[in-house]
Amino acid sequence: MQHCYRERETHNADQERTPTNQHLVAKSTDEAMGKLRALLPEKRRKDAVLAVEYVMTASPEWFAKATSEQEQAFFQRSLQWLADKYGADRIVTASIHRDEATPHLSAFVVPLTQDKRLSAKEFIGSREKMRADQTSYASRVADLGLERGIEGSKATHQSIQQHYAAIERGAKPLATITPKAVEPRVLRKGLFSSDVETPEVVAERLTKAVNEGFAGTIATASTALQERRRAKEMQDTANDLRKRLETLQGAFKGLTKDQVTQVLKVAMTYQLENAKAKEQSKPVSREKGKNAPDRGRSR
Repeated sequence: MQHCYRERETHNADQERTPTNQHLVAKSTDEAMGKLRALLPEKRRKDAVLAVEYVMTASPEWFAKATSEQEQAFFQRSLQWLADKYGADRIVTASIHRDEATPHLSAFVVPLTQDKRLSAKEFIGSREKMRADQTSYASRVADLGLERGIEGSKATHQSIQQHYAAIERGAKPLATITPKAVEPRVLRKGLFSSDVETPEVVAERLTKAVNEGFAGTIATASTALQERRRAKEMQDTANDLRKRLETLQGAFKGLTKDQVTQVLKVAMTYQLENAKAKEQSKPVSREKGKNAPDRGRSR
């Protein structure tokens, strides 16, 4: 939360743009923490998730072209989506950051159920629930010119730090071994005798120099390997989608593009309703629920 309110140093934020940030629910970390503590039940498990952080954003290209009205609508709908999912009173902080590379909404919500239990698992406790969240959130902002990411993508994440560290290492020069470098170095010079490097020490020193010199080449090769892997992941994802589309083609045969869109919207609505009904119909054991570990985790 101190990061959200810029109450501590934020290296990736442009201080000149920090005044353009907005805080929609609480104005400081102290105020947000007060809201959080007021919501927490007196009795709770030691490993219970107290809050879940959401980062809600879009691609930099969209923000570069979006009007101020579209951007405002994006953040309003993002906040409303959280309120619909958890309840407006469960949102303890929501900040719009415009001083980083891409504008985004950072929010903390308390996963408190209707019967006042802390249960992140009930809200985001499975891949299916999180996948459904991404779908419903995308539909909420679709008319702003945004679309959902590829569902079921096989792509894996590489951090920005890893990517640029590999590029930086790749720019380093290769090792150069001079004739002088092969000569044993004098370690200690005395009046009548001197200690010099043994052949083993010379070999160790030269090996280290070679490894350091070629670290950039290895990093570059590693980056190329990662790019080939990502290309394969994208191809695998495309193949999976093609197979799924082939299965569905028969049902959409003869329909116009607009008709297909309407059918998909109706199908998505029914899918979400069925998932919600299934969740509500599950029997709940209070005694078992109190001691069951909550596998949900917050960032």
